[in-house]
Amino acid sequence: MRKSWLEMQTDEEVWNKAHQFATESRNAIHNGIGEFWADTIKKYHDDPDKRLTIALDNLPLPGAFREAKIALRATIRSKRKSKQDYADELELIYRLAVIESFSIPYSKRLKMPGYNVIEHTPGGKLNSLPFNYQNTGYNKLDLTKTDIKWIVEQWGEPKRHSTLHKDYHDLWVEQEDKFSSNFDRKLKELSVLAGFAK
Repeated sequence: MRKSWLEMQTDEEVWNKAHQFATESRNAIHNGIGEFWADTIKKYHDDPDKRLTIALDNLPLPGAFREAKIALRATIRSKRKSKQDYADELELIYRLAVIESFSIPYSKRLKMPGYNVIEHTPGGKLNSLPFNYQNTGYNKLDLTKTDIKWIVEQWGEPKRHSTLHKDYHDLWVEQEDKFSSNFDRKLKELSVLAGFAK
């Protein structure tokens, strides 16, 4: 079983995962080998556990964050209906929304989508950052009104609202620098392999 992005701690792991994802996607599109994850997940509309597993395996894709939260909401609705505890699922929706808030739509420094930076940031690093509901709140996170209603029912109102990007901005800048330097190095390696540079 391969390590999930949320468990990865090193740059090498995330760069390898990004390369593997790009290769698998190319094969699925061009050669008909395998299936793109977004097509696979559609088959499990009525199976939130399987849908969640596939989504978590494809983090940090923005669509994977969205699909994971959709799957968790389905489980919560089912558990609420049968009066079961859903604290773990609610905690995971919240944790995913907070981790997702580390990214930004566009990196002005790198002049490219912020996704490129979060894709090459070890998810385990983000997952282990200290944050809590009282200091991060919900207003600035990608949560639905229903998510927020459930969260406030369970945890009350927070003291403030923020994002991981704002609270750990220095880490974001560090990751932008690492991405830029690794990207330049990889580009040079490819140029040498292709015979364009020495």
